[in-house]
Amino acid sequence: MAVEEMRAAGVEPLEEYPGVDIPWRSRCLSALCPGLWEGEPADIRPRLSDARLARISACKYCARVAVRPERAVYEMIQRGVQPLEPYQKALQPWPCKCLACEADDITPTYASVVLSGNGGCKWCGGRMRVPEEQAVTEMLAVGARPLDPYKGVNERWRSMCLATDCPGPSDRIIYPRLTWIRRGAQACKWCAGVVIDPEAARDTMIEAGLLPLVPYPGVRERWKCECTNPDCRAVVYPTLGSVNSRGSGCSECAEHGFKRSQPALVYLLFHERLQAAKVGICNLGTGRIQKHERRGWNSRYTMDFLVGRDAERLEREVIAEWRAQDWRPVRDGKNSYDGWTETTPVTADVTIESLWEGAVQLRDLLGL
Repeated sequence: MAVEEMRAAGVEPLEEYPGVDIPWRSRCLSALCPGLWEGEPADIRPRLSDARLARISACKYCARVAVRPERAVYEMIQRGVQPLEPYQKALQPWPCKCLACEADDITPTYASVVLSGNGGCKWCGGRMRVPEEQAVTEMLAVGARPLDPYKGVNERWRSMCLATDCPGPSDRIIYPRLTWIRRGAQACKWCAGVVIDPEAARDTMIEAGLLPLVPYPGVRERWKCECTNPDCRAVVYPTLGSVNSRGSGCSECAEHGFKRSQPALVYLLFHERLQAAKVGICNLGTGRIQKHERRGWNSRYTMDFLVGRDAERLEREVIAEWRAQDWRPVRDGKNSYDGWTETTPVTADVTIESLWEGAVQLRDLLGL
């Protein structure tokens, strides 16, 4: 009878019955038990009295009241911190080393980092202020020269990209955050686009009114294209970098499609099924947003501009900043779709609200 009760609670006894309140060596019956590690089952010793009260399982790992030490170490490493001592308890400070900034004086808890999803490093997470000299040194090391005084790791820092062949604006002004750099992002969002998916590159040129005539040569290489304006059809040689950063398309024809001299707006949409956000621009009264809504997108935010060229510049800045964080465009399965190169995943950490807040900050910094 006791064995049957234990099995009903999800565990198989491995010893003779010792008594109702005595630990009973057993193994978990779940193939998905979190106590499994590299094929080795966990050592569990539930009491029959506890098994009778268990709502989920008599296994402490399946019941989420314990974590296997090996798994705890692995999960901390996956979140960017290397434990320096054996695991003790979920709420006990755990000496670790940050794998991004290499600080070895941090003591996060397993519960905070893994269970609550908080950052493990007090320095990278912005909870501790670093000296300005150190912050400047870190920025210079990744190719950005700060132009303003240091405010904090989570604040945008006006800087200049040091790459002489930067495909961005001619002044090479960028606004990275030190916390992004420490998490592996490139300082310059324009240089971050040097490596780009060829299909995404082609779709970007087509959306700019240019049909590529040869395979993608690279972001800084001249790309033979044909203007898609029926009244032009000129063969031109722009670079993907110039299209991304300056919005330049065909140099031969008059303005068509999006009117840069007329009022326009920037919009941010959300797609529930794809869990994606999409930024875009349109002139007023074009029905562009309604077209996207018919395809499952929901309009969340809009921002008006007196002239379209300002809206266009903000859109480019936003997309470039997304890519610098390695937030890739979202496909529908394996398929691309209209405007897919202007999308990014929405997650618990990257919300639609935080994306819009970033766009507003960029608008203010750029004086648009």
